[in-house]
Amino acid sequence: MTDNNPLTDPNGTPEDVATLYSWANLHGAKYRDFSAARAQTREKARLRAEQAAAEIAAEENATAAEIEPAQREQIQLEQAHFERAQSEQIQFERAQFEQSQLEQSQLEQNRIDAEAAHAAAAAEAAHAAAAAEATQAAEAERAAQQAHADQIARQAEWEAAAARHAEIEAQAAREQAEWERHLAARQAAEEAARREAERAAEAEQAAAQARQAAEEAAHAAAEQAAWHAEQKRLAELAEQQAAQQAAILAAQEAAHIEAQRVQLRAAELAAQKAAEQAAQKAAEDAAEQAAQLAAEQAAEQLARQRAWQQAAVERAAQVAPPSAPAPRPVPPPFAPLREDTSRNPWAAHEVQEPAGRPAWLSNDQPETPAAPAYAAPAPAASFTPPPTALPQAPEDTLQGSRDRLVSRWFALRGVFDGVPPAPEAVPPPVTSRAPAMAVFSLAGGVGKTSLVATLGRALSARGERVLLVDTAAFGLLPFFFGATDQRPGQLRTFNPPGVSADAPIQMITIDPEGMNAEPGSQESLSGEIAKFARGASRIIIDLATASGATTRRILHMSPLVLIPVIADMNSVVSVSSIDAFFEHNSAAAGKPSLPYYVLNQFDATLPLHLDVREVLREQLGERLLPFALRRTPAMSEALAEGMTVMDYAPASALADDFTTLAGWVKSLSAPATTSYRGVRWSER
Repeated sequence: MTDNNPLTDPNGTPEDVATLYSWANLHGAKYRDFSAARAQTREKARLRAEQAAAEIAAEENATAAEIEPAQREQIQLEQAHFERAQSEQIQFERAQFEQSQLEQSQLEQNRIDAEAAHAAAAAEAAHAAAAAEATQAAEAERAAQQAHADQIARQAEWEAAAARHAEIEAQAAREQAEWERHLAARQAAEEAARREAERAAEAEQAAAQARQAAEEAAHAAAEQAAWHAEQKRLAELAEQQAAQQAAILAAQEAAHIEAQRVQLRAAELAAQKAAEQAAQKAAEDAAEQAAQLAAEQAAEQLARQRAWQQAAVERAAQVAPPSAPAPRPVPPPFAPLREDTSRNPWAAHEVQEPAGRPAWLSNDQPETPAAPAYAAPAPAASFTPPPTALPQAPEDTLQGSRDRLVSRWFALRGVFDGVPPAPEAVPPPVTSRAPAMAVFSLAGGVGKTSLVATLGRALSARGERVLLVDTAAFGLLPFFFGATDQRPGQLRTFNPPGVSADAPIQMITIDPEGMNAEPGSQESLSGEIAKFARGASRIIIDLATASGATTRRILHMSPLVLIPVIADMNSVVSVSSIDAFFEHNSAAAGKPSLPYYVLNQFDATLPLHLDVREVLREQLGERLLPFALRRTPAMSEALAEGMTVMDYAPASALADDFTTLAGWVKSLSAPATTSYRGVRWSER
């Protein structure tokens, strides 16, 4: 029976590769297995690659710590690009390595196939020539040598491949080092560029700041020049307006003087004509009266002469001897106009005032003693005729009465003269003293300055020329009338816009601290205020907050003192202290008086304000004004616009409150007026 599984022939060709190598070594062939060497080479290459990657990562981490975030992102981006390129390179090398492995495996398989075929051929040859051992051994030796040569060739190929791989790795390392040097150089260049850019930016910023400073200086200089030019233009405009106004006033004055001259000339001509007519009429009346009086006197004198001659003839006939001729009597040269049978006509008249005639129209001549009456005729030897001159009658003529009349009363002079009187020289006007009002507060924030400004504006609307005095060197009072600066010590005049019936407002800022503070300096401060108050109808003084020294000096002007208070606890507590201060200092000034109070910033919707008002009424009585200044944001908005609330919101309730306050002030003290006293009016 044939055995289907015969024993393996030790001289047969083995089928396994490792067995083939072992069989070849046993038969004297020198074969080497390079699989372990290749694995070690690959492991070493992998370790070197990992070590290089670790070093690169460490260097990148060390470098990244010193690089700013923006550059770090750039470096990370470049590192990612490099890693991607390296990954692609590694994949490419791996693909080449796998390709080489595949080729090597193919070669190995071909070799194995060839060796297997050769071994099969050798086995067949061994089987065919079993007898020729030596020939087979020789052929085996030649086959082993050929395999050894092939193995050497393959090993050389593997070494060449390893050398190429090492060269590739060295090239990659050189490229990595070159890239790192390039990256370091680029980073250094970027750092230098960044520093240079920073220095350039700093230089540019400094230059920009210098340019900005120069531009600001140029702008400020331009604004200053524009302001000076505007001020100069305004000054020139003011001078032109003043010159025009002066010219207009001069023309008006000249026209007025010319009109007066024409009126006076017409009055003089009318008076002259009337005087001529009156003189002519008076002369005619006087001539007629003189002629009538002369006729009456002549008739009466003739009758008296006849009567006297008749009486003399009768007396002579009774006493004279018949032989003596009768003497011719001499008649008296003057006889009274009318005989009074009750008394002697030559006796002095008694001074009697006619009924209804004033005493100052009576005769001012002294009384003359009465002439003695004639005695009875004596005998002829002692007969003496009566005197030829009659006694002078008292001076009680119409002309004397007229002179006395016109010397006493101006109105009666026209009655007698009948002509208009000549124009009289107008004396200088009499100006009354402007009343002063002081606004005081013990604490700030109660609206003292705004009250002064708005009250002055309300009085200006009533036609008063108000002088506002600010005793704070740098107060806000000028800003309520459109001012943009403060000018201590300079009298300023603020005029209403356009054509308005409102009076202008004058303002002066006086610093009492800079003046003499001696006890006699009250007069200097009052005199300083009075110097600026010429022509003003009223003075309103804004006293500095809690300034006792200035207030004591102002009290010598006897002002009306008004104190604004707000509805809070501080006002209730401070009222007694304020009253005590004014009671003491006003008594020292010579006229004791207590101030008035007004509630400012009052809100009738708040219960606290209503309660505080009731408490103040109980404390102050009538010295708390019966009205209050209501709270409204229009006050602060008006100041921001450079106005008072009278101009900013004339229809507001607060404007009505200030109008009421202005009426209350006028009711207590009338404004100063300029008038003519003791001067008659004239028709012009």
